[in-house]
Amino acid sequence: MSKRNHNIFFNTHTVSGIVISVALYIIFFAGAFALFKEEIAIWEEGKSIGHVERSDIDYDRILKTLDDQYELIGRDLQLNLGEDRDHIYVFMGASKDSLASEKGKQSNYFYVDINSIDTKTYPEQYSLGEFLYRLHFFAQLPSIGIYLAGFVALFFLFAIVTGVIVHWKKIIPNFYTFNPKSVLKRVWVDAHTALGVIGLPFQFIFAVTGAYFCLSILVLLPANTLYNNNQTKLMEDLRPERKTYEWTARAEKEIPSFNAFSKKTRNDQTDFHLTRGIIKNYGGTNMKYVLIGEYEDNKRFIGTGRTVLDVFSGKIEEQKNPDKTVYSEDVQRTISRLHFGDYGGIPMKIIYFILAMITCFVIITGVLIWIEARNKKSMTISQRLYTARVGHIYLAICLSMLPVTALAFLFVKFSNGYFEDKQTAIYYFYFILWLITIFFFRFKRDNYATNKYSLLLGAIFGFLIPISNGIISGNWIWNTFNQHQFEIVLVDVLWIIIASISLVFYFKIQPQVKAQSSFDKNQIDYKNVSALKAEEIRKAKAKQNNKIEASKLEIKDENHNSITMRTKIIILWIFIILGFIFHHIYGLANVFFKESVFIEGSTGETPFWAHQWRILMEGLAFLFAIMTVQVSKKWFRWISFIWAIIVALFNVYHVIEAIMHEAANYSEIFILLLMAVASIFLVINLNKWKNIQIP
Repeated sequence: MSKRNHNIFFNTHTVSGIVISVALYIIFFAGAFALFKEEIAIWEEGKSIGHVERSDIDYDRILKTLDDQYELIGRDLQLNLGEDRDHIYVFMGASKDSLASEKGKQSNYFYVDINSIDTKTYPEQYSLGEFLYRLHFFAQLPSIGIYLAGFVALFFLFAIVTGVIVHWKKIIPNFYTFNPKSVLKRVWVDAHTALGVIGLPFQFIFAVTGAYFCLSILVLLPANTLYNNNQTKLMEDLRPERKTYEWTARAEKEIPSFNAFSKKTRNDQTDFHLTRGIIKNYGGTNMKYVLIGEYEDNKRFIGTGRTVLDVFSGKIEEQKNPDKTVYSEDVQRTISRLHFGDYGGIPMKIIYFILAMITCFVIITGVLIWIEARNKKSMTISQRLYTARVGHIYLAICLSMLPVTALAFLFVKFSNGYFEDKQTAIYYFYFILWLITIFFFRFKRDNYATNKYSLLLGAIFGFLIPISNGIISGNWIWNTFNQHQFEIVLVDVLWIIIASISLVFYFKIQPQVKAQSSFDKNQIDYKNVSALKAEEIRKAKAKQNNKIEASKLEIKDENHNSITMRTKIIILWIFIILGFIFHHIYGLANVFFKESVFIEGSTGETPFWAHQWRILMEGLAFLFAIMTVQVSKKWFRWISFIWAIIVALFNVYHVIEAIMHEAANYSEIFILLLMAVASIFLVINLNKWKNIQIP
């Protein structure tokens, strides 16, 4: 690879990595714990679970109770059965029956206890596991969070590819020559490369699957075009279980048992467990039962099956054999299994957890390499302060997640049963505590201390987690192990291991490690920052004055017949104004050829939107031309430059649109093309003008 290409890939890898590093760390750290979302919820409740097989749940009793409470007639219901918990998740849509009451026309989502049939709303049943799961794709940011996570995953994929290209020749040597006692920057580089190699396949899988899940709208857009914007048909092909049925009428017969259907479906296949149940048009003449399940992990990686029963006729309307693969359905399940690690049981989740934590370490080492490389005496004090500030903020946000998350586990254990709205309580506790911790570490301005305190606090709180579980819930590890409550055991043991590793690293990181840092060797005197900046400004002004004098001499040597910069800019603005006017005239000229120029819905008065366009296009161009005569301040040159770019993009788009839709209108396309050229020349000249130093 040429040196130029290497530099391009290296800079691309560095920039893309630094830009997404904080968001990516949050995704992987929260995502690592989200792998155990169900186990954390069980640990938090502190109650023993019965491990009831999903086909053995008394669905008829649940449906009868829900019918009494919520009036199920005419509704579509979805039952997410989970795996081991004594709760199932129920979503019920609004009733389609025109005779339904107001209660029946309200949709609901809640949890149902399979033993007591008690219901809890989503905020009431909210758990820390759910919080961390949603944090890992920024669901707490309404609307934009999931798309932000998607673009982070996309840039992560970009960083992976460029990182492999940059480090390709050094991957194997660095893997075997890693020496923790080497120079600090070398340690970070070797660790970044070596651990990056270990987690590379895992990281690639997560980048691709994460981008797919969060940006699925971009996947569906071309598919939507193929389906002629028939989204209902598209979703029915991708998710057949979502097929909807028109409501016809209430059935007079007694509703057949869902229990019998679930047991038969379960018994028809060996090693098959149910995952979801769906009821369409409850109580209607065309009522349907739908059951979805899959094979156990040790039998088949992807083995999803589905059975659709017409309830009153007893006829199986549709059946998907779990032994046969359907591309459109099973490829989505494949992506899901690869992303969530829900195959191979707990051992696979533990492997995913370890690889996620390795990725967090790779992200941190990448940030440390960057801040170490940029803290040099040759750089200005402003550059060094910026680098230090970025390092302090990044590490404060990332490293503080360990103690904050550990303390959040203690909070949910001690507060269990005290809050009706657990979701709000967890939000307030986690985010406020995290913000306080970030500010503390940020203004301490010591990355070494941030690391040490985070490890120590994480270790202390981590060891307290199983102790608090034993004291409050009576779930000591030996008790839960003997009772086969392995979900609770897992969380306690996980935190003991995390706390132990944190404590080992806390004692391993000695003050001499800090002495190797460039921030310790080239310390910034924060007490005299103002004086250092003033000295730097004085030197910069002296250098700038020398440049101005040199530029004045160059200007004198230029051809005296050349057009001055400001005159050029004014002329180009005027050309654009004339172009808009000619464009309007050419549009009106069609009346000579008996073409109507009336806009549909015209009333004889010029609407406000037309005035807006005139002011934005001709009006602002005229304003910039006039102001250029008199104003030359830097802020004005920057505003002119930005607006010129917007106008140029609009004019180029206008040309393309005219060619696509009015290809025979040659004269108008010619004028639009000249306007686009004038706009491009204007951007070029404004770019030069904004960079000229004007005393």
